[in-house]
Amino acid sequence: MAISGLIGKWKVISEENLDEIFQAFGVDDEMRSKAKEGLIQPIQEINIIDDEYFIKTTIGHISTEVRFKLRVTFPSSSMDGKKIMVTYRKNGNALEEVQQYGDHEALISRIVNGNELVSTITGKGKTAIIRYTRV
Repeated sequence: MAISGLIGKWKVISEENLDEIFQAFGVDDEMRSKAKEGLIQPIQEINIIDDEYFIKTTIGHISTEVRFKLRVTFPSSSMDGKKIMVTYRKNGNALEEVQQYGDHEALISRIVNGNELVSTITGKGKTAIIRYTRV
């Protein structure tokens, strides 16, 4: 499926190894505990207009929106508030997000597989997978 298959609204249906990767990247215990208890179940809305991408993430009543163009690096912050630099790129049918802070790097690859959005997070020798379904 083309990268345009990412367009839509997605909700989490399963997670694998998320706590391991959170721990490796120093995510605080409170955030890790909330994730383990299923209290962090983001809904992502993805849209593409011309060459601009939009990803809106909603967790409960809090939402954030990122607007970007491919291959343009910009400052942002991670879910736990760390200041990071982010670059998005297309790799085949995948939308890849490279997050850098200090000498650490995480790669988040989003790809549609059937009616699922599979988000694979890699870094520090760890891999986590979050699966979403269309809403």
